[in-house]
Amino acid sequence: MDDFFAALGAEQFRLRGYRTNRTSIAASFRPTPESRAEMMRQDGCTTRLIWKVPKLKYALFRLAMMGVFVGAPTATAAAATPDERAEPPFLQRWTKGQADPGAGLPGWYSETPGLHVHRPLNGTTIPLAEADILRRRAMVAFEALMQQPSLRDVRGTSLQADINISVVPTADGVRLVGATLSILAKSVVEGDKATISRNGRFMTPTEEGAVLRVFLNPYQMLATRNVQAEGMDGRLLRVRTGSAYGLFVSDASTAFEPRAQEPWQAGKLAAELQRDRSWYQLNANGSHPLLVHVSSYAQENDDLRRGRLDPERPVARLAAAMFMVDWDAVHRRMTALK
Repeated sequence: MDDFFAALGAEQFRLRGYRTNRTSIAASFRPTPESRAEMMRQDGCTTRLIWKVPKLKYALFRLAMMGVFVGAPTATAAAATPDERAEPPFLQRWTKGQADPGAGLPGWYSETPGLHVHRPLNGTTIPLAEADILRRRAMVAFEALMQQPSLRDVRGTSLQADINISVVPTADGVRLVGATLSILAKSVVEGDKATISRNGRFMTPTEEGAVLRVFLNPYQMLATRNVQAEGMDGRLLRVRTGSAYGLFVSDASTAFEPRAQEPWQAGKLAAELQRDRSWYQLNANGSHPLLVHVSSYAQENDDLRRGRLDPERPVARLAAAMFMVDWDAVHRRMTALK
């Protein structure tokens, strides 16, 4: 194959602003007085390049245009694309029997999440019974997450947990109460003047953090963010916002078919969830919808998905915990609480 390219005199050069090399054979003929571009014309959205090619090379040129010789380079390009259906690389650090908490100073962590019940600006306050059942159900998720090896006795990272309960504005103006468990993870930087000690463990408050959120009714998330479906794992629907990972589960069966004429739509589901009070009203109709989401800043989300991030980074620890929790079982325990 290399001899073939050498014979044709292929080299890198720019064609209409796009950099090409020998993976694009049709563009690798060097323009000469006897083979130069005669015409460039627009055909819809496709730009076609027509060459006057010497007769001896015309057969090879046609084969190149038909893609006969692009097999090897294409295989190389395909191999470089990660299979996003496979186990994320950062999980291997926490699932292959390495139970140690990692390097660095012992990180401070919340033993119990802070509870914040927000009073609405207008309308009635959230009844105590509704806030209490939401808190207790969110605690089931918190305990399951903190038992995972990436968060248990954490080192080099601090973990601050909170439960926020509030009235959520909806498109149709119906009253909806939502609860969100959040775990904020920040690097603990040894030797930094901003690093402080709390109960024998450490935190660096000035560090930028990553956050894991568990939404008990993710109406607002689905209605306001570009949430896309990736695939099914049993009852779990794998979702993403950009490169950030997420999981969705509910009592209702989730139909997802990548090639369906009507694909899964977050907005359509959100329209249904704005009337779902099943998490805080025990006799209400609904499906106990739950969404778990992990995110850092955009570049770190990209690096995590592509397997380029240290698995002991805060966002990698959170994502590992999310994937290692049995959300099917946790969801059932949460809904069983009365």
